[in-house]
Amino acid sequence: MRFLFVTHGTEEKKLPLPHWIPLGFAYIGALLKRHGHAVQVFDRYAAMARFGLDKQRIDQAMLKAAKTFAPDVVGLSTVSPMIYDTVHCAKILRDDFQGIMLAGGHHVTALPRVTLEKIPELDGVGVGEGEDSLLALAQGTKRDDISGILWRQNCENGQDKETRQPSEPCLGRVRELDGLPFPDYSLFDTGFYTRRASAVLRGFHLSTLSMLGSRGCSYRCSFCTESLIYGGGVRFHSVDYITEMVASTLRQYPQVEGIYFHDNDFLIDPVRVEHLCRRFIGTGLAKRFLWAVQARADRLEPDLLRLMRQAGCVQIEIGVETAQQKDLDAVRKGTTVSVNERALRFCRDAGITVHASIMTRTAGESLTDLDVKLNWLKRHKPDTFSWHPLLRQPGSLLYQETGEKFFETQDWTRDNVRGFYAADIFSEVTPEERKHWTQSRLEPFSRKHHRLARLRLTPMQRWPQMFFDTISRRVKNRMEQFSR
Repeated sequence: MRFLFVTHGTEEKKLPLPHWIPLGFAYIGALLKRHGHAVQVFDRYAAMARFGLDKQRIDQAMLKAAKTFAPDVVGLSTVSPMIYDTVHCAKILRDDFQGIMLAGGHHVTALPRVTLEKIPELDGVGVGEGEDSLLALAQGTKRDDISGILWRQNCENGQDKETRQPSEPCLGRVRELDGLPFPDYSLFDTGFYTRRASAVLRGFHLSTLSMLGSRGCSYRCSFCTESLIYGGGVRFHSVDYITEMVASTLRQYPQVEGIYFHDNDFLIDPVRVEHLCRRFIGTGLAKRFLWAVQARADRLEPDLLRLMRQAGCVQIEIGVETAQQKDLDAVRKGTTVSVNERALRFCRDAGITVHASIMTRTAGESLTDLDVKLNWLKRHKPDTFSWHPLLRQPGSLLYQETGEKFFETQDWTRDNVRGFYAADIFSEVTPEERKHWTQSRLEPFSRKHHRLARLRLTPMQRWPQMFFDTISRRVKNRMEQFSR
């Protein structure tokens, strides 16, 4: 069979920078190709870098790709903040496509039946992981026997209640991760994704790719849906698999200098991480690439951090979230402010940089609370940080408690969805106050902090290239603005 996968776009005011490659389609595509099926990906995010911000041009390129490739199956990715882009893609693709159209991803997994109601062009939705479900479809398995796909026909006639039609992500779960082929990056614009930038390993101006060493998370913070498609628990690739995946990737893409491990909780098994580090050191890979991970603050221990640094780890991304214990407790983080601060000290002592994820628009947040968070950043000095609002994502406990069934009851238009996510229902700060505080307090500090971080973390001999890349990007963005 022939599969065309389409990634969702993004709302960008500037030409996008290289970021994390869409790993879901990279793994699914690799498995389908291993079994002799044809796969193509139209990546709407990377297309913005190629065609500019004119979405009509991107749509035309997508439709041309679909016509030229002539797929049997079209698969659309979904994330809730951009679900209106998926709605749009399904509508314009269906005008000329008569084959099977499916959607998968976080949003669909959270709201499978609602998605079928809201996007009538779809024949079905994939719940949870997609590898085994789509391979079964490609090999001719009877639809009712594919446990990870909810079909419109069965849903409409009530058969989904009598058969094994999915409502839980665990039904689509891959049982043996090491049985999967390595992700196929060639399905994407690797010239774009491996271009040197500072957005993946934050502050390091490197050519990068991302990969997974495990799937899942043992915690359930009230706002998080990162592990939604993986179901409960954590499953691991073996140390042998990860080592060979890294080595194979670096052989195929020798320009790559850094790898971001996108595991939700990389340090959940410290013994396994120790073995992996020693393997990187023993094989010489530690000298070949730099790497970064996501980890909970309460997982960090000095001895393991020092070993990770020897093995090439240069950054750990920590969900600090806030500087006040009341906020951590409110989102059920299961950690403390003092543990977060200790984690930063441990990383600094080991020579590993920290990217701190900070949350705003929290319950009862005041201007004083904003100052507390900013002063915490100034005092504890994580190397880089992101500042993002608390969002009510379908599938999260927070959405169940405060989402007011928005996605179940409202049309998935751009204005509706963007309005839902823009609404600040938790804090006590008015939009005008927040805008003024952000422009006068946060942005000046953030610009200076991150410029200095890039200079500090990038070797001096690469500064000319980094400056050239920055200036070139600004020129392209200015030209893009004029052209519109």
